[in-house]
Amino acid sequence: MGRKTTAALFGILLAICQARAHAQTSAQILATPLPAHPAAASAQSVGFETGTVITSVNAATFAQYLPEAARFAVMHGFKIVVAPSRRLEWSAGYKRATEKYSPQVRLDTQDHLTNYVAGMPFPLVEITDPKAAIKIAYNWHMGPFMPDDFVLSPWSSNAYARDPSNPSQFVSKGDADFACANFTFLRFAHRTEVAPRPTIGANALGFEWKARCDDWTTMPEEPGSEGAGIWVRYLDPKSPDEFYGFNEMSRRVRRIDVSGQYPGSACRRCHQPYWAYALPKTEVYSYRFLGTATLLACLSAADEPAGVAPAQGGFRLTQEPFELRHAYIIEMRPQGGNPDQRTVIYIDSEVYVWLAAEFYSGGVESASAIPMWRMRPAPEGGNLFDLAGSIYVPAGKQNFRTLVPPSPGWKQEINTGQISESSFNPSLLQR
Repeated sequence: MGRKTTAALFGILLAICQARAHAQTSAQILATPLPAHPAAASAQSVGFETGTVITSVNAATFAQYLPEAARFAVMHGFKIVVAPSRRLEWSAGYKRATEKYSPQVRLDTQDHLTNYVAGMPFPLVEITDPKAAIKIAYNWHMGPFMPDDFVLSPWSSNAYARDPSNPSQFVSKGDADFACANFTFLRFAHRTEVAPRPTIGANALGFEWKARCDDWTTMPEEPGSEGAGIWVRYLDPKSPDEFYGFNEMSRRVRRIDVSGQYPGSACRRCHQPYWAYALPKTEVYSYRFLGTATLLACLSAADEPAGVAPAQGGFRLTQEPFELRHAYIIEMRPQGGNPDQRTVIYIDSEVYVWLAAEFYSGGVESASAIPMWRMRPAPEGGNLFDLAGSIYVPAGKQNFRTLVPPSPGWKQEINTGQISESSFNPSLLQR
Protein backbone atom coordinates (compact mmCIF):
# COMPACT_ATOMS: atom_id res chain seq x y z
CA MET A 1 0.00 0.00 0.00
CA GLY A 2 1.29 3.14 -0.60
CA ARG A 3 1.65 5.49 2.77
CA LYS A 4 -0.38 10.40 0.87
CA THR A 5 -22.62 38.15 -11.16
CA THR A 6 -21.30 39.60 -13.05
CA ALA A 7 -24.56 41.69 -12.41
CA ALA A 8 -27.24 41.44 -9.76
CA LEU A 9 -29.91 40.60 -12.34
CA PHE A 10 -27.83 37.80 -13.76
CA GLY A 11 -27.33 36.49 -10.22
CA ILE A 12 -31.07 36.49 -9.59
CA LEU A 13 -31.77 34.70 -12.87
CA LEU A 14 -29.06 32.17 -12.16
CA ALA A 15 -30.47 31.48 -8.72
CA ILE A 16 -33.94 30.95 -10.19
CA CYS A 17 -32.59 28.55 -12.83
CA GLN A 18 -30.64 26.62 -10.23
CA ALA A 19 -33.66 26.38 -7.95
CA ARG A 20 -35.76 25.06 -10.83
CA ALA A 21 -33.07 22.57 -11.75
CA HIS A 22 -32.81 21.38 -8.15
CA ALA A 23 -36.57 21.02 -7.91
CA GLN A 24 -36.74 19.14 -11.21
CA THR A 25 -33.92 16.82 -10.19
CA SER A 26 -35.50 16.20 -6.81
CA ALA A 27 -38.90 15.51 -8.37
CA GLN A 28 -37.32 13.18 -10.91
CA ILE A 29 -35.53 11.24 -8.20
CA LEU A 30 -38.63 10.98 -6.05
CA ALA A 31 -40.83 9.96 -8.99
CA THR A 32 -38.40 7.40 -10.38
CA PRO A 33 -38.21 4.01 -8.67
CA LEU A 34 -34.60 3.65 -7.57
CA PRO A 35 -32.25 2.31 -8.81
CA ALA A 36 -32.59 4.48 -11.91
CA HIS A 37 -30.40 2.44 -14.27
CA PRO A 38 -31.60 -0.74 -16.00
CA ALA A 39 -29.82 -4.05 -15.70
CA ALA A 40 -28.33 -5.66 -18.77
CA ALA A 41 -30.24 -7.56 -21.40
CA SER A 42 -31.50 -11.00 -20.45
CA ALA A 43 -29.55 -14.09 -21.38
CA GLN A 44 -32.25 -15.11 -23.86
CA SER A 45 -32.08 -11.78 -25.68
CA VAL A 46 -28.37 -12.24 -26.41
CA GLY A 47 -28.60 -15.82 -27.58
CA PHE A 48 -28.24 -18.18 -24.64
CA GLU A 49 -30.54 -19.60 -22.02
CA THR A 50 -30.83 -19.12 -18.31
CA GLY A 51 -29.43 -22.25 -16.71
CA THR A 52 -26.61 -22.61 -19.25
CA VAL A 53 -23.46 -23.90 -17.59
CA ILE A 54 -20.27 -22.32 -18.93
CA THR A 55 -17.19 -24.52 -18.67
CA SER A 56 -13.83 -24.80 -20.43
CA VAL A 57 -15.60 -26.75 -23.17
CA ASN A 58 -17.96 -23.96 -24.28
CA ALA A 59 -16.23 -20.86 -22.87
CA ALA A 60 -15.29 -19.56 -26.32
CA THR A 61 -18.98 -19.22 -27.20
CA PHE A 62 -19.51 -16.78 -24.35
CA ALA A 63 -16.12 -15.07 -24.38
CA GLN A 64 -17.50 -11.61 -25.18
CA TYR A 65 -19.47 -11.63 -21.91
CA LEU A 66 -16.70 -12.99 -19.69
CA PRO A 67 -14.23 -10.69 -17.95
CA GLU A 68 -10.62 -11.81 -18.27
CA ALA A 69 -10.29 -13.24 -14.78
CA ALA A 70 -13.54 -15.16 -15.30
CA ARG A 71 -12.15 -16.67 -18.53
CA PHE A 72 -9.04 -17.80 -16.68
CA ALA A 73 -11.14 -19.34 -13.90
CA VAL A 74 -13.41 -21.18 -16.32
CA MET A 75 -10.46 -22.57 -18.26
CA HIS A 76 -9.08 -23.91 -14.97
CA GLY A 77 -12.17 -25.67 -13.67
CA PHE A 78 -14.54 -22.93 -12.51
CA LYS A 79 -18.16 -23.28 -13.67
CA ILE A 80 -20.58 -20.42 -14.32
CA VAL A 81 -24.31 -21.08 -14.17
CA VAL A 82 -26.21 -18.39 -16.07
CA ALA A 83 -28.88 -16.97 -13.74
CA PRO A 84 -31.81 -14.70 -14.65
CA SER A 85 -30.99 -11.00 -14.81
CA ARG A 86 -32.94 -9.10 -12.17
CA ARG A 87 -33.58 -5.58 -11.03
CA LEU A 88 -31.77 -5.17 -7.72
CA GLU A 89 -33.35 -2.98 -5.09
CA TRP A 90 -31.21 -0.83 -2.86
CA SER A 91 -31.91 -1.06 0.84
CA ALA A 92 -34.79 1.10 2.07
CA GLY A 93 -32.40 3.12 4.22
CA TYR A 94 -30.07 3.84 1.33
CA LYS A 95 -32.96 4.74 -0.95
CA ARG A 96 -34.38 7.20 1.60
CA ALA A 97 -30.99 8.84 2.03
CA THR A 98 -30.60 9.18 -1.75
CA GLU A 99 -34.02 10.80 -2.13
CA LYS A 100 -33.35 13.20 0.74
CA TYR A 101 -29.78 14.29 0.09
CA SER A 102 -28.79 13.74 -3.55
CA PRO A 103 -30.47 16.93 -4.95
CA GLN A 104 -27.97 19.05 -3.00
CA VAL A 105 -24.79 17.20 -4.06
CA ARG A 106 -22.33 18.99 -6.34
CA LEU A 107 -18.76 18.79 -7.59
CA ASP A 108 -16.54 21.76 -6.81
CA THR A 109 -13.93 23.26 -9.13
CA GLN A 110 -11.51 20.47 -8.21
CA ASP A 111 -14.12 17.76 -8.78
CA HIS A 112 -14.38 17.15 -5.05
CA LEU A 113 -17.74 16.08 -3.65
CA THR A 114 -19.63 18.87 -1.82
CA ASN A 115 -22.86 18.89 0.23
CA TYR A 116 -22.85 15.10 0.35
CA VAL A 117 -24.44 13.49 3.41
CA ALA A 118 -25.51 9.91 2.58
CA GLY A 119 -26.99 7.69 -0.13
CA MET A 120 -26.12 7.79 -3.82
CA PRO A 121 -24.37 11.08 -4.65
CA PHE A 122 -25.41 11.10 -8.33
CA PRO A 123 -28.36 8.76 -8.97
CA LEU A 124 -28.89 10.16 -12.47
CA VAL A 125 -25.67 9.91 -14.49
CA GLU A 126 -25.63 10.79 -18.18
CA ILE A 127 -22.75 9.15 -20.04
CA THR A 128 -22.44 12.27 -22.24
CA ASP A 129 -21.68 14.36 -19.16
CA PRO A 130 -18.01 15.44 -19.17
CA LYS A 131 -18.01 14.63 -15.44
CA ALA A 132 -19.51 11.15 -15.87
CA ALA A 133 -16.34 9.31 -14.85
CA ILE A 134 -15.82 11.10 -11.54
CA LYS A 135 -19.55 10.86 -10.72
CA ILE A 136 -19.49 7.12 -11.37
CA ALA A 137 -16.40 6.84 -9.19
CA TYR A 138 -18.11 8.62 -6.31
CA ASN A 139 -21.21 6.44 -6.74
CA TRP A 140 -18.97 3.39 -6.56
CA HIS A 141 -17.17 4.56 -3.46
CA MET A 142 -20.40 5.61 -1.69
CA GLY A 143 -22.56 2.84 -3.14
CA PRO A 144 -25.38 0.78 -1.58
CA PHE A 145 -23.01 -2.10 -0.84
CA MET A 146 -21.08 -0.01 1.70
CA PRO A 147 -21.99 -1.23 5.22
CA ASP A 148 -22.19 0.96 8.30
CA ASP A 149 -20.05 -1.59 10.09
CA PHE A 150 -18.68 -5.04 9.52
CA VAL A 151 -16.46 -7.72 11.00
CA LEU A 152 -14.56 -10.24 8.90
CA SER A 153 -12.47 -13.04 10.39
CA PRO A 154 -10.09 -13.85 8.85
CA TRP A 155 -9.54 -11.09 6.26
CA SER A 156 -6.99 -12.18 3.72
CA SER A 157 -5.63 -12.52 0.22
CA ASN A 158 -4.47 -16.06 -0.47
CA ALA A 159 -2.25 -17.40 -3.23
CA TYR A 160 -2.62 -20.67 -5.16
CA ALA A 161 -0.56 -22.33 -7.88
CA ARG A 162 -1.35 -25.05 -10.39
CA ASP A 163 -0.71 -28.53 -9.04
CA PRO A 164 1.77 -30.07 -11.52
CA SER A 165 0.51 -33.56 -10.71
CA ASN A 166 -3.17 -32.69 -11.10
CA PRO A 167 -4.08 -29.98 -13.65
CA SER A 168 -7.62 -29.63 -12.27
CA GLN A 169 -6.37 -28.70 -8.81
CA PHE A 170 -4.34 -26.00 -7.11
CA VAL A 171 -2.08 -26.00 -4.12
CA SER A 172 -1.83 -23.29 -1.51
CA LYS A 173 1.14 -20.93 -1.68
CA GLY A 174 0.94 -19.92 1.95
CA ASP A 175 4.27 -18.11 1.87
CA ALA A 176 2.65 -15.51 -0.42
CA ASP A 177 -0.47 -14.93 1.70
CA PHE A 178 -1.21 -11.79 3.64
CA ALA A 179 -3.99 -11.66 6.22
CA CYS A 180 -5.24 -10.48 9.56
CA ALA A 181 -7.13 -12.65 11.99
CA ASN A 182 -9.84 -10.05 12.64
CA PHE A 183 -10.80 -7.02 10.58
CA THR A 184 -13.27 -4.50 12.05
CA PHE A 185 -14.76 -1.53 10.19
CA LEU A 186 -16.95 1.35 11.42
CA ARG A 187 -18.46 4.15 9.37
CA PHE A 188 -18.73 7.49 11.19
CA ALA A 189 -20.51 9.33 8.34
CA HIS A 190 -22.73 8.51 5.34
CA ARG A 191 -24.59 5.92 7.44
CA THR A 192 -27.88 4.56 6.05
CA GLU A 193 -28.62 1.26 7.81
CA VAL A 194 -27.79 1.40 11.53
CA ALA A 195 -28.61 4.11 14.07
CA PRO A 196 -27.31 6.71 14.53
CA ARG A 197 -27.86 7.91 10.97
CA PRO A 198 -26.35 9.62 9.02
CA THR A 199 -23.46 10.42 11.41
CA ILE A 200 -22.15 9.12 14.71
CA GLY A 201 -22.47 12.05 17.12
CA ALA A 202 -21.06 15.43 16.15
CA ASN A 203 -18.05 13.77 14.51
CA ALA A 204 -16.08 16.95 15.18
CA LEU A 205 -12.83 15.51 13.81
CA GLY A 206 -14.48 14.63 10.49
CA PHE A 207 -13.93 10.90 10.31
CA GLU A 208 -15.42 9.01 7.38
CA TRP A 209 -14.52 5.57 8.70
CA LYS A 210 -12.03 3.66 10.76
CA ALA A 211 -10.78 0.11 10.28
CA ARG A 212 -8.78 -2.10 12.59
CA CYS A 213 -6.73 -5.17 11.79
CA ASP A 214 -5.48 -7.51 14.51
CA ASP A 215 -2.77 -10.16 14.11
CA TRP A 216 -1.66 -9.01 10.68
CA THR A 217 0.69 -11.34 8.84
CA THR A 218 2.50 -10.82 5.57
CA MET A 219 4.96 -13.22 4.01
CA PRO A 220 7.86 -12.98 3.81
CA GLU A 221 7.89 -11.04 7.06
CA GLU A 222 9.44 -7.60 6.80
CA PRO A 223 11.60 -6.25 9.62
CA GLY A 224 9.75 -3.48 11.42
CA SER A 225 6.36 -4.39 10.01
CA GLU A 226 3.25 -3.93 12.13
CA GLY A 227 1.38 -6.85 13.65
CA ALA A 228 -1.77 -4.79 14.26
CA GLY A 229 -3.02 -1.47 13.01
CA ILE A 230 -5.80 1.11 12.80
CA TRP A 231 -6.58 2.91 9.57
CA VAL A 232 -8.42 6.28 9.57
CA ARG A 233 -10.19 7.93 6.63
CA TYR A 234 -11.20 11.62 6.85
CA LEU A 235 -14.09 13.40 5.13
CA ASP A 236 -11.82 16.24 4.02
CA PRO A 237 -10.76 15.36 0.44
CA LYS A 238 -7.36 16.96 1.05
CA SER A 239 -6.59 15.08 4.25
CA PRO A 240 -4.55 11.91 3.75
CA ASP A 241 -5.48 8.69 5.45
CA GLU A 242 -3.68 7.87 8.68
CA PHE A 243 -2.34 4.54 9.81
CA TYR A 244 -1.44 3.69 13.39
CA GLY A 245 0.64 0.53 13.54
CA PHE A 246 1.93 -1.46 16.47
CA ASN A 247 5.48 -2.61 15.84
CA GLU A 248 6.22 -6.01 17.33
CA MET A 249 9.96 -5.37 17.53
CA SER A 250 9.99 -1.90 19.08
CA ARG A 251 6.75 -2.44 21.04
CA ARG A 252 5.65 1.03 19.95
CA VAL A 253 2.71 2.50 18.03
CA ARG A 254 3.71 4.71 15.11
CA ARG A 255 1.57 7.05 13.00
CA ILE A 256 1.95 7.24 9.19
CA ASP A 257 0.21 9.35 6.53
CA VAL A 258 -0.83 7.16 3.62
CA SER A 259 -2.04 8.11 0.18
CA GLY A 260 -4.59 5.32 -0.13
CA GLN A 261 -3.47 4.43 -3.66
CA TYR A 262 -4.27 0.79 -4.03
CA PRO A 263 -3.68 -0.66 -6.41
CA GLY A 264 -0.54 1.36 -7.07
CA SER A 265 2.94 0.85 -8.40
CA ALA A 266 4.00 -0.88 -5.19
CA CYS A 267 1.21 -3.43 -5.07
CA ARG A 268 -1.32 -4.41 -7.70
CA ARG A 269 -2.80 -7.28 -5.70
CA CYS A 270 -3.52 -5.02 -2.71
CA HIS A 271 -6.96 -4.19 -4.05
CA GLN A 272 -8.12 -7.63 -2.95
CA PRO A 273 -8.61 -7.10 0.75
CA TYR A 274 -9.36 -3.38 0.47
CA TRP A 275 -11.83 -3.20 -2.40
CA ALA A 276 -14.40 -4.96 -0.27
CA TYR A 277 -15.42 -1.86 1.70
CA ALA A 278 -12.30 0.20 2.51
CA LEU A 279 -12.13 1.63 -0.98
CA PRO A 280 -9.33 4.03 -1.97
CA LYS A 281 -9.84 7.74 -1.43
CA THR A 282 -11.52 8.97 -4.61
CA GLU A 283 -9.58 12.23 -4.73
CA VAL A 284 -6.14 10.63 -5.07
CA TYR A 285 -7.01 9.33 -8.57
CA SER A 286 -7.91 10.81 -11.94
CA TYR A 287 -10.79 9.15 -13.80
CA ARG A 288 -11.76 8.78 -17.46
CA PHE A 289 -14.99 7.36 -18.90
CA LEU A 290 -14.27 4.62 -21.47
CA GLY A 291 -17.74 3.34 -22.38
CA THR A 292 -20.22 0.66 -21.37
CA ALA A 293 -20.34 -3.12 -21.57
CA THR A 294 -22.62 -6.08 -21.00
CA LEU A 295 -20.92 -8.83 -19.03
CA LEU A 296 -21.60 -11.81 -16.82
CA ALA A 297 -21.05 -11.08 -13.14
CA CYS A 298 -21.74 -12.71 -9.80
CA LEU A 299 -24.11 -10.76 -7.53
CA SER A 300 -25.77 -13.65 -5.71
CA ALA A 301 -23.03 -16.11 -4.83
CA ALA A 302 -24.31 -19.47 -3.64
CA ASP A 303 -21.41 -19.93 -1.24
CA GLU A 304 -19.59 -17.76 1.22
CA PRO A 305 -16.62 -17.77 0.95
CA ALA A 306 -17.03 -18.24 -2.79
CA GLY A 307 -14.73 -19.41 -5.56
CA VAL A 308 -12.49 -22.01 -3.97
CA ALA A 309 -13.19 -25.23 -2.11
CA PRO A 310 -10.95 -27.92 -0.56
CA ALA A 311 -10.19 -30.92 -2.74
CA GLN A 312 -8.22 -34.09 -2.17
CA GLY A 313 -4.71 -32.87 -1.49
CA GLY A 314 -5.37 -29.28 -2.51
CA PHE A 315 -8.04 -26.89 -3.73
CA ARG A 316 -10.39 -26.59 -6.69
CA LEU A 317 -12.35 -23.77 -8.27
CA THR A 318 -16.08 -24.09 -7.68
CA GLN A 319 -19.37 -23.16 -9.36
CA GLU A 320 -21.33 -19.92 -8.91
CA PRO A 321 -24.35 -18.19 -10.53
CA PHE A 322 -23.57 -15.24 -12.82
CA GLU A 323 -26.05 -12.94 -14.52
CA LEU A 324 -25.80 -10.44 -17.35
CA ARG A 325 -25.20 -6.93 -16.08
CA HIS A 326 -24.82 -3.49 -17.66
CA ALA A 327 -21.56 -1.85 -16.64
CA TYR A 328 -19.84 1.51 -16.93
CA ILE A 329 -16.15 1.28 -17.80
CA ILE A 330 -13.89 3.84 -16.15
CA GLU A 331 -10.14 4.22 -15.95
CA MET A 332 -8.36 5.34 -12.81
CA ARG A 333 -4.78 6.60 -12.54
CA PRO A 334 -2.97 7.68 -9.37
CA GLN A 335 -2.50 11.45 -9.27
CA GLY A 336 1.13 12.41 -9.04
CA GLY A 337 2.21 8.83 -9.66
CA ASN A 338 3.45 6.86 -12.63
CA PRO A 339 1.10 7.69 -15.56
CA ASP A 340 1.62 4.17 -16.88
CA GLN A 341 0.03 2.70 -13.77
CA ARG A 342 -3.66 2.49 -14.52
CA THR A 343 -6.68 0.37 -13.68
CA VAL A 344 -9.78 -0.22 -15.78
CA ILE A 345 -12.87 -0.93 -13.68
CA TYR A 346 -16.28 -2.21 -14.72
CA ILE A 347 -18.95 -0.67 -12.43
CA ASP A 348 -22.51 -1.99 -12.29
CA SER A 349 -24.88 0.76 -13.47
CA GLU A 350 -27.60 -0.20 -11.03
CA VAL A 351 -25.93 -0.90 -7.68
CA TYR A 352 -22.46 0.51 -8.44
CA VAL A 353 -20.44 -2.43 -7.20
CA TRP A 354 -17.34 -3.26 -9.21
CA LEU A 355 -17.84 -6.30 -11.47
CA ALA A 356 -14.37 -6.72 -12.98
CA ALA A 357 -11.01 -4.96 -13.19
CA GLU A 358 -7.90 -4.98 -15.35
CA PHE A 359 -4.58 -3.64 -14.10
CA TYR A 360 -1.94 -2.13 -16.40
CA SER A 361 1.69 -1.27 -15.86
CA GLY A 362 3.84 0.41 -18.49
CA GLY A 363 1.03 0.06 -21.03
CA VAL A 364 0.92 -3.72 -20.58
CA GLU A 365 -1.79 -5.58 -18.71
CA SER A 366 -0.36 -7.01 -15.53
CA ALA A 367 -3.42 -8.64 -13.90
CA SER A 368 -7.19 -8.99 -13.92
CA ALA A 369 -9.80 -9.66 -11.25
CA ILE A 370 -13.46 -10.40 -10.60
CA PRO A 371 -15.45 -10.21 -7.35
CA MET A 372 -18.29 -12.47 -6.26
CA TRP A 373 -20.98 -10.63 -4.31
CA ARG A 374 -23.74 -12.03 -2.16
CA MET A 375 -27.11 -10.39 -1.44
CA ARG A 376 -29.06 -10.55 1.77
CA PRO A 377 -32.39 -8.92 2.70
CA ALA A 378 -32.11 -5.57 4.46
CA PRO A 379 -34.18 -5.35 7.69
CA GLU A 380 -36.23 -2.41 6.37
CA GLY A 381 -36.58 -3.79 2.83
CA GLY A 382 -34.41 -4.06 -0.27
CA ASN A 383 -30.98 -5.65 -0.35
CA LEU A 384 -27.63 -5.48 1.37
CA PHE A 385 -24.49 -6.80 -0.33
CA ASP A 386 -21.33 -8.37 0.97
CA LEU A 387 -18.23 -9.59 -0.80
CA ALA A 388 -18.23 -13.38 -0.76
CA GLY A 389 -14.97 -13.83 -2.68
CA SER A 390 -12.81 -12.72 -5.58
CA ILE A 391 -10.32 -14.09 -8.09
CA TYR A 392 -7.16 -12.16 -9.00
CA VAL A 393 -4.98 -13.42 -11.84
CA PRO A 394 -1.51 -12.10 -12.74
CA ALA A 395 -1.14 -11.86 -16.52
CA GLY A 396 0.56 -14.83 -18.16
CA LYS A 397 0.60 -16.89 -14.98
CA GLN A 398 -0.89 -20.22 -14.05
CA ASN A 399 -1.66 -19.10 -10.53
CA PHE A 400 -4.21 -16.85 -8.89
CA ARG A 401 -5.31 -15.30 -5.61
CA THR A 402 -8.62 -15.45 -3.77
CA LEU A 403 -10.10 -13.30 -1.05
CA VAL A 404 -10.76 -15.42 2.03
CA PRO A 405 -10.40 -19.17 1.43
CA PRO A 406 -12.57 -21.84 3.07
CA SER A 407 -11.52 -22.10 6.70
CA PRO A 408 -13.06 -23.26 9.97
CA GLY A 409 -14.44 -20.41 12.01
CA TRP A 410 -14.67 -17.99 9.09
CA LYS A 411 -17.35 -15.35 9.60
CA GLN A 412 -18.57 -12.13 8.05
CA GLU A 413 -21.10 -9.89 9.79
CA ILE A 414 -22.38 -6.56 8.47
CA ASN A 415 -24.47 -3.80 10.05
CA THR A 416 -24.62 -5.32 13.51
CA GLY A 417 -24.62 -2.00 15.39
CA GLN A 418 -22.37 -3.67 17.95
CA ILE A 419 -19.02 -2.10 17.05
CA SER A 420 -17.80 0.52 19.49
CA GLU A 421 -15.90 3.70 18.64
CA SER A 422 -13.55 2.91 21.51
CA SER A 423 -12.25 -0.15 19.63
CA PHE A 424 -10.25 2.20 17.38
CA ASN A 425 -8.13 3.87 20.04
CA PRO A 426 -4.48 3.43 18.91
CA SER A 427 -3.35 2.87 22.50
CA LEU A 428 -5.30 -0.38 22.50
CA LEU A 429 -2.86 -1.79 19.95
CA GLN A 430 -0.17 -2.09 22.61
CA ARG A 431 -0.26 -5.54 24.10
